[in-house]
Amino acid sequence: MSSSLALFTLAIAAIVFLIAWFNGPEVIKGWKRFERSYLERLHRALDAIYSRTNPKRFFYIHVFAVVLAFLVVSSLIGWINGLVIAGIGGVLPWMGLSRRLRQRRSDMEEQLPDALISMSNSLRAGLTLPQSMGILVDNTNAPINEEFGLLLKEHRLGLTLDEAMTNMSERMVSKNLDLVVTSIQVARVAGGNLPQVFEDTATAIREIARLESKIQTMTAQGRLQAWVLGSLPVGMAFMIYKVDPTMINPLWEDPIGWVILFFVAVFEIVGVFMIRKILTVDV
Repeated sequence: MSSSLALFTLAIAAIVFLIAWFNGPEVIKGWKRFERSYLERLHRALDAIYSRTNPKRFFYIHVFAVVLAFLVVSSLIGWINGLVIAGIGGVLPWMGLSRRLRQRRSDMEEQLPDALISMSNSLRAGLTLPQSMGILVDNTNAPINEEFGLLLKEHRLGLTLDEAMTNMSERMVSKNLDLVVTSIQVARVAGGNLPQVFEDTATAIREIARLESKIQTMTAQGRLQAWVLGSLPVGMAFMIYKVDPTMINPLWEDPIGWVILFFVAVFEIVGVFMIRKILTVDV
């Protein structure tokens, strides 16, 4: 096993060396463009979740892990499987960052009603809106104190309060936060009762959360059906392979089998997507 991995690694290294030898400047330029676009996207993703991870270290560890996985899997079960594993490894960190951003957005939406009540009480006590936001920053936890803290920093550096709130709304991409920002801006322009606006908005957000929770409960069975239908062909293929491999080997050994697998995958994806679309209810 180790000798085959070493031989495969040497072959890949030789191919890369030859490509770099004959197209060195173009390879370097392409690598630099890839690294620059990767780091720019990574900077935005890390900033959105307030992570202090070193982007360059993250980049090189990710590339090394993907290349290593490709070499190991390719030497063991073929280069096509190696490409599949490398593709999965390339996507996984971005999925993790996206999940953390969704979790951060969800945590902030849970904190919003209490934050609005806190600012409403501060305004009723005679404080200004920026002062009430400052009290919110000092007495709450992440992520809401981080977002409002950044809002206040932008305001002190010269942005208007409306511009800073718009920036916060664009960073978080949250419907509930958009509702808060819009209600504040409208109340400031129209001269409404801002504390009452905060209390009404907090009540509306709580009601939306209650309805979304109810919808999630009512559609749980449909989501489970989507998972079952999506995993059923894979599970059946695995069981048939364990019982009699010769019955299912033609699927990946014969070109007609590849076509069948392709259409099965397409129909599976379309079916799961349609079920998810039906079960998605916008509150």
